[in-house]
Amino acid sequence: MSSLTTEQRQALRNASHWYAVLSGERVSPQQEEKWQQWVDANHENQWAWQQVENLRQQMQTMPGNIASKTLHDSQLTRRHVLKGLLLAVGAGASWQLWQSNISTGIRADYHTAKGEIRQFPLKDGSLLTLDTASAANVRYDDNERRIDLLFGTLALTSGKDALKRPLRVYTPEGQLTALGTEFSVERQEHSTLLRVNQHAVAVRLAQQPDQLMTVQQGQMLSFSANAFDAVQKVNENLQWTRGLLSVSDRPLGEVIAQLALYRQGILRCDPQVAQLRVSGTYPLLQSDVALNALQQTLPISLQRVTRYWVTVKAR
Repeated sequence: MSSLTTEQRQALRNASHWYAVLSGERVSPQQEEKWQQWVDANHENQWAWQQVENLRQQMQTMPGNIASKTLHDSQLTRRHVLKGLLLAVGAGASWQLWQSNISTGIRADYHTAKGEIRQFPLKDGSLLTLDTASAANVRYDDNERRIDLLFGTLALTSGKDALKRPLRVYTPEGQLTALGTEFSVERQEHSTLLRVNQHAVAVRLAQQPDQLMTVQQGQMLSFSANAFDAVQKVNENLQWTRGLLSVSDRPLGEVIAQLALYRQGILRCDPQVAQLRVSGTYPLLQSDVALNALQQTLPISLQRVTRYWVTVKAR
């Protein structure tokens, strides 16, 4: 833990305190507001609260009686959650990774915060759209129009370049060349996911540059730096660029996880209802509207600790 500064340690202590407060039976609007002010105050606090969310998710995999006591006994919370946070952070790797993403995003040419979707017209007439918590750099030279996706997800509609330079997206896993197209690219933990909405995209692997695959309209492809997965049918179009989530016969747990990417605070799905099937279109940036709609059509209820802490459970 020596790699953590005094400020980072204090942020973890404060996070465990706020966990205890928000776990209480009676939480006032004033307490919620003070918690939000604390989270928004600096990057250390935001990182520390993310560790609370991660730890809570891990505790949900424990046996029910143990998890329930750990999650809801405020006397245990203050004492044990801080210990759990310190253990979870370990030697500081979690902080360093989070800090790296934050600093990289701030320095990027284009970036978005959590819960934000933005469009950026580029000088060649292309349209770059960044999903929640994403960042990209754009570099045009005489040879190519280059976009580096640093983290998150982008959608790209290619413009007609007067110099006829290829338009390419780069990730650590490979190079994606637009063939007059509209597509999205998503950075995952050790892979890149491509979805092609119009025309086609040529993909070349970073560690196997002689390996080339062309992905057609309506197809998606996941690939690592040295291998392609099987091409599949696109499971969703680019409605997220308009702030919408469209799903057809998808698990509720997957839908809730997607909504959580855009929501401040904690949004979880109880495993008991995670496999319920969902079809419909929901607003990504108004998750309360989406949750209320799901509650009206499925046998679920919303357990609200506060407006920032919601669990989807069986009715």
